Amino acid sequence: MAAKQITSAFPIVKKPNRGQKSMKDSDQLPSTSTHDQAAVDSIDDLQILKNFDLTLEFGPCTGITRLERWERAQKHGLNPPDEVKDILLKSKDEEYQMCLWKDYEI
Repeated sequence: MAAKQITSAFPIVKKPNRGQKSMKDSDQLPSTSTHDQAAVDSIDDLQILKNFDLTLEFGPCTGITRLERWERAQKHGLNPPDEVKDILLKSKDEEYQMCLWKDYEI
């Protein structure tokens, strides 16, 4: 009786050659709707604001809003990113206006 090889128990799957995409890869292109794009933009904006909070060169951020901190840094010639001010002016949500440490007492 001949012994079976372990490789004969698995189906043969042909992989595409280098440089060629398989059909599955091309069929599964992500679709970006406007709702998905808005959520991504929101996450990106919040990440930019968090980075602004964590950048110590613009001074302390507790006890004031992000916009007040941005204006104070601008007044003292620290050149805060204009992108931060643009984000703050377009949204009035408290999550955008207050710094990371808003929930902690001084």
